[in-house]
Amino acid sequence: MKTAKFAIKICLFACFLSMYHGLLFAADVNLPKTVNVYVPAKAGGGTDVMARALANQISKVSGSDFVIINNFDGNGIVAFETIRNARPDGKNILQFHSTMILMTAMGKYKYNVIDDFTVIGVAVNPVESGYVFLVSPNAPYSNLKEFIDYAKKNPNKLLVGVQTGGSTHVMAGMLQDSAGIKLKMVEAGSDTEKLTALAGGNIDASFVNANQAKQYIEAGKLKALAVVSSDEKGNRTVILPDIPTFIEQGVNVTFTTMNFILGPKGMNKDLVNKFYNYYQNAAEDKSVDSLLAQSGMQLRFYAQDEGIQQLKKHIAQLTEAIRSLGLSNK
Repeated sequence: MKTAKFAIKICLFACFLSMYHGLLFAADVNLPKTVNVYVPAKAGGGTDVMARALANQISKVSGSDFVIINNFDGNGIVAFETIRNARPDGKNILQFHSTMILMTAMGKYKYNVIDDFTVIGVAVNPVESGYVFLVSPNAPYSNLKEFIDYAKKNPNKLLVGVQTGGSTHVMAGMLQDSAGIKLKMVEAGSDTEKLTALAGGNIDASFVNANQAKQYIEAGKLKALAVVSSDEKGNRTVILPDIPTFIEQGVNVTFTTMNFILGPKGMNKDLVNKFYNYYQNAAEDKSVDSLLAQSGMQLRFYAQDEGIQQLKKHIAQLTEAIRSLGLSNK
């Protein structure tokens, strides 16, 4: 009996030591002194501006130096692979967005955001709607219904400028499927290039970021037919509050760009939580929020578990859209 009681005491003491060690280890988890944040985008662009604003704020308060590394080699694949193959010690992480999901859906990148990386945090822009559907002011249609009627009478005639395989391509595909029309999609480059092509009459329509399109609409250089809401609720954007959404007009076109922070698979959970807390707090910092608001690029992070669930839904939506467009090479 005494031996059994002694064994139980030893077991309980061992369990206590194990729990104490776990708590001690969690408390001692610190960010690396230098964190390389890989951003698969050119310096000065929207993605880079967001990444730098967050990194600068975290560097101020964490005691760690967050260094932005712009690497767009291989359309971002080099940066993806650098992080996927890195040690899970937090010294190298990635900040990017939905384009990475599209590349996987198209078969251009064989690894998956959720399965092959550690998802540190997922964020979206709190401002409703990031895109507006534009046409020339001289076009023979003044609203979305007239555009759809014209497209039905003229299948594959209307040139819609897209960035092939990008979010605007996906939205154009959604418009086709929902409205039952056939559009001729042509490569038109960045939003700036799309606006130039539209104003010059080289394309008939395009989806463009609402912030960049606003001045063209207000100057009467282009006509807005609808904005893209972030979900089926169909809420309008504060950037262009007078423009109705596709949902309001009975056309099921919604889209939201998700931004995420990723690390190599197998990162310590306490380290992930520490990164997440710093990023969440940085996004809500008044100075960061004010800076990003100037270009309509504010971010709000989901709670961690909710973020992963929302990301899964987003992946399913984009994968289906790519399949529908016939762009999947998988």
